[in-house]
Amino acid sequence: MARYKVSNRNIYGFNTRPLLTFGICIPLIMAFGLAVSFWVAPLFYEGYVAKYTVEEGAPGHASAADTPAASSIADMERLSDGFTFQTTGTVLNYDKVRVGEAIYHFLTLDSGERVIAHINRKALTETGEVGVYRLPVGVWREWDTPEEVQIYTTLADSSHYIDMYGDYIPIVPLEDYSHAMGSRALTWAFVLGLMAFRVVGVRRWRFAPALLASRDPLLPRNDLECWCAATFAIWSHSFTGMEGFPLITGTRGTRKQVKRFRESLAESWGIRSREEGLETVHELTDAWAGALDTAGAGWDLCRATQLLGMMYLVKMITRDELDREFSRAGRVIQRSFSSWDALVESYLSGFGGWVSATGRDGEQEMRFRRGIYEKLKGQHFSAYSIPWNTDISWLPGVSGGGRTVTKQLLRHYMDDYGGIHR
Repeated sequence: MARYKVSNRNIYGFNTRPLLTFGICIPLIMAFGLAVSFWVAPLFYEGYVAKYTVEEGAPGHASAADTPAASSIADMERLSDGFTFQTTGTVLNYDKVRVGEAIYHFLTLDSGERVIAHINRKALTETGEVGVYRLPVGVWREWDTPEEVQIYTTLADSSHYIDMYGDYIPIVPLEDYSHAMGSRALTWAFVLGLMAFRVVGVRRWRFAPALLASRDPLLPRNDLECWCAATFAIWSHSFTGMEGFPLITGTRGTRKQVKRFRESLAESWGIRSREEGLETVHELTDAWAGALDTAGAGWDLCRATQLLGMMYLVKMITRDELDREFSRAGRVIQRSFSSWDALVESYLSGFGGWVSATGRDGEQEMRFRRGIYEKLKGQHFSAYSIPWNTDISWLPGVSGGGRTVTKQLLRHYMDDYGGIHR
């Protein structure tokens, strides 16, 4: 059996104003990233270099002419402020072991003692003698010998190591720094822009939330809204671009749909204001309130609730006014009919007569809308699985009261279903 879920037609909002999304916003974000890369990044580069440059005389910095030389472990223990000595390129290239991402070298001191050193190779100083280099400033540090080094304990003193790396962090060239900063700025601008676009779009009813779909502001918030949205579900599923039940407006508030609703209200109904709209709704409902013969009531009454949904989408009425008028019209519907089937038969009969009066094929149009009704009825949780006698009373400040039906709706809202559109 088919099940119902939120339409994903525009769940991420990219179908709303694609020119704005792809023709304006994305190029602007790219331009922002380039501006950061070419103009902003160079302003910060000097500070970046200063922050990550090893302080002169600190471990890992290039040794100076007056940096004391050590020739034994005893010298290194004595020269606690730093020392240096020379070694060959052969030692630096071959006498080494990797510990994680770091490389340690085995060095032989003038005393003949073997030690282990972590060396900043970017701070080596040429001595003028081919293949011989003066090492960076170093200090003698105690450490917990890594497992990778423990097997060499017979080859060198592994209780300590020479730290000739210190707090050194490789400084990237300005070109790479600018590119990285521009890319990061572009990424953040895109992420924050997309989040803002989504939040604004959902709040303006233009598309559904990508997450927490049950928080959709156009979903029913009580059983009154849920029941009344069902009364015009056939209409709201009859047009391409409208998502239908359970949206209380039948569709999203995209610019196109809002414009379409405003034009329809004005041209087809003569409704251009809240007062005119409520007057029309009351005319449709009052004519059947207390009537004994309600055979033709369905067409007028379902259009009354439909008009209320349209008026809410174009912001002619507030949510509280919508609920109040939903309750007023809904109670007339409940008193006039005994079931959804009875209401729909009356609605389709009136619709067929209205279509025929326009010169179109009323029977064909009725078959199409009846097909929508039958398909909706066949869904696991649909407009017409809502109990007919649901409490749709309204109280100021309390609104539609109960949420029993609404909670069931939201639990099934993300289940699979096939859309019903032309």
